[in-house]
Amino acid sequence: MPQKNKMFKEVVSKVIDRLEGGYFHPNMLKDGRVKDARYSNSGETMFGIDRLKGGSINSTSAGKRFWLLIDQAGAANNWKWNYKGGSLEPELKSLAAEMIEPLYNNLSKNYLTTKAIQIVNNTPALLFHFIYATYNGSGWFKKFATDITTAIASGITDPVQLAKIAINSRTKEGLTKGSKPNSLIVQSGNKIAEMYNILKDPIILIAPIIAVSLILYYLLKK
Repeated sequence: MPQKNKMFKEVVSKVIDRLEGGYFHPNMLKDGRVKDARYSNSGETMFGIDRLKGGSINSTSAGKRFWLLIDQAGAANNWKWNYKGGSLEPELKSLAAEMIEPLYNNLSKNYLTTKAIQIVNNTPALLFHFIYATYNGSGWFKKFATDITTAIASGITDPVQLAKIAINSRTKEGLTKGSKPNSLIVQSGNKIAEMYNILKDPIILIAPIIAVSLILYYLLKK
């Protein structure tokens, strides 16, 4: 497996585990497996992929195989909420990555520069950010891409600095410049920051240093 493809699949697996979760079917509300009325408008989903509203990715060869495996397992009537497929999980995750990657590549080609694509695809935190942006939709992908490409054009190419900019894109404003942040996007930004230890505010880094310095000063004074 090519290194890029391998890394892409690994990051998609992390997106599923940390942000998207497993299976849901409307039957779960009818038979009591799920009692939360907030799911009343939700369709059949697996790993964040909606069977009816997911678009063309469901009609690809990977998409057809993905849903066939789920149907053959009798998921609609047998699986629990958020179940990830048991022994089928590795193959289902691999197929999900195959479904998402072409869409990710098209969005990248449309909204990221060649230089930005190279940096993103070689930086796990940025790759996670943009794979999840593919889930978020083309509008969010474009917004995040604009922020990153603008930063790169200004001379910022350090992956750590770019990762901080990516997190700020999710947590500091909404879809349009200066608009109010979206609570779900903010939540995902905070989780990504935690996963990859991305400091959103320099004070987070400075505070422990100050604390250690004060402790040393106190010990030396005794």
